[in-house]
Amino acid sequence: MKKILSLVLAMVLALGVMGVNVIAQTPDRVEITFRVGDSILNINGNPVEVETPFIAGEGVTLVPLRVITEAFGADVEWVAETREVVLNYQNVEIVLQIDNINVYVNGQRQTLLHQPVISNDVTMVPLRFITENFGADVGWNAETQAITVIKEAIAGSIVDIEDALRRSNMAMVGDSYLGWSMRRTPGMELWFRSFDGWRNTFTLSHNANVRVNYFVNGDSETLDAVAVREMNDARRNTLIGQTRGRTSSGAEFVATQYRDRSDFIESRVFVRPNDRIVQIVIAIDNGVTVNEREEYRAILDTFDFIFNANETEDLSDVIDGMRLFNNRELNIQLRMPADYMEIPNPDRANSFLFGTVVDGVFTGMTLEIVSLQSGDSAERWAREALEASRRRYNPNLTTLSALRTMQVGGVTASYFQIEGRAFDTNITARNIFWEYEGYMYNLNITVPRANAATIQRIVSSVSFSAINANAVGVIMRQPIEENIVFSSVRNTSEGFTLDVPASWVRLGGNTLFIDESTGIEVLIMPMPNRVSVQEARTIANGIASDMRGRVVSQPETMQSSDLSSSSLSGITFEIKTNYTYGRYSIISSGNRTFAVISVIPEIYNSPANRETVARMIRSFAVN
Repeated sequence: MKKILSLVLAMVLALGVMGVNVIAQTPDRVEITFRVGDSILNINGNPVEVETPFIAGEGVTLVPLRVITEAFGADVEWVAETREVVLNYQNVEIVLQIDNINVYVNGQRQTLLHQPVISNDVTMVPLRFITENFGADVGWNAETQAITVIKEAIAGSIVDIEDALRRSNMAMVGDSYLGWSMRRTPGMELWFRSFDGWRNTFTLSHNANVRVNYFVNGDSETLDAVAVREMNDARRNTLIGQTRGRTSSGAEFVATQYRDRSDFIESRVFVRPNDRIVQIVIAIDNGVTVNEREEYRAILDTFDFIFNANETEDLSDVIDGMRLFNNRELNIQLRMPADYMEIPNPDRANSFLFGTVVDGVFTGMTLEIVSLQSGDSAERWAREALEASRRRYNPNLTTLSALRTMQVGGVTASYFQIEGRAFDTNITARNIFWEYEGYMYNLNITVPRANAATIQRIVSSVSFSAINANAVGVIMRQPIEENIVFSSVRNTSEGFTLDVPASWVRLGGNTLFIDESTGIEVLIMPMPNRVSVQEARTIANGIASDMRGRVVSQPETMQSSDLSSSSLSGITFEIKTNYTYGRYSIISSGNRTFAVISVIPEIYNSPANRETVARMIRSFAVN
């Protein structure tokens, strides 16, 4: 009987009260007004009869969940197994659980003054907590006992800037996000601009072009060091000279001039704060007159780290810290944080990677679009990816959610979420799958947990339309590898063989093997002589000290079951650091000895990955 009642309740919640997987248009203005004890509420100007709101302990007003969904147009999901309500609205995700005061807002746990409850088969939730997290203001009139909730929409949209120079008569052109500008010239056109705005090429005429480029100053070079490097590069051509100068705002640069067989080139380089190097380069055809060349060169003197919106055509499409990605061939666009850079893969037209690395941790997103094949579905793809993630990630450092549903661009999507820790940073990742008009989409977003709201900001911005299958054709989905296929690799110069996963990259003349998807490495290194167990302990302690790690498995003789043949003997030990797990096996055959070294990033230190490495070691043979 209890099971039947729970099924009926789930159906009621799904079909009526909860509004599962139903999308309403997000209104420009949200307004809710009612008095405590009323069953008729005014929601966005319309009278709506609902289960009567009431005040629970601690003075918390509980309202039917329907009030939230109808007023805000929020997406809502009911997870029957855990009795959870998942609300998504713009850049906010709220996960509540019936009869539980703990709530998660964008992955961060908070505490409610009163838990959600089910009253007369209707889910009642705390009004103020949810609406204020959605950005609304809640007012209370003590005399009339009236409650008012108001949220105004924020104006602003992202526009395509491809034809910006053609549409504008501004005297200057620049980038407000990066903070630079320079004078426009008659006929100037934007020939190329990278997604992140770090690469810009302008044609001035058929005789000249100007490039404005940003680089990461990874080595913290000084301007003096840059000057030396610029001079070395220029010497490969016909060197004219090198000088120092400053812009009108005082930014110092080094200017290097040289010629090649076709052009006169001047490069001005700045070392900027925040580990950035900025270069503006002009290339002018050698066939122009000296006066024409100087007219072209004059644009360099107008370049500066100043942006005046009143006189500058803005190439930046950054609004509210978000930048637009728009792929016309696949008819999809979305917004992402402005500091994400595109990491292009010229070999793949259906897969895109954007992001940045902070303190060794990748923050960013991938987008992949493939054809929907017979018998396949987004839900199946999501389930396979979830199972693969369970095999892939260290269960001690990560928690994977069950498969859930949400709305993306008006379509129901399947997703799962990963909470984990990498390089001393707590991270949140959401892997989302949906299908539309014959194609499947996979959006995978990873952010520091403190920035979990970024996930919903990206998801809320996604829009897409049907892909022209005649133009794009069939795009095959790469199958998720459930059973790893190994191939035998023979290194004839060093005299060994090793079974290696076929998908791994082979480097160093078949001595270094890397799984690019996880960063797991296996290195085979010849050693000068045999090593005893006691000597191995000294080696282990030295390695652990150098790596600031610890020996977690002292050197011991390898079992015959861990070696490929009875002619081999070996010693093995394990070392862990804060970020990696390493297994070191020293294997000998006659008078020949090899070190088989494996390193697994700690977040991927799963039983399955350790078994893959162990199988590789068990296959090692000396020729």
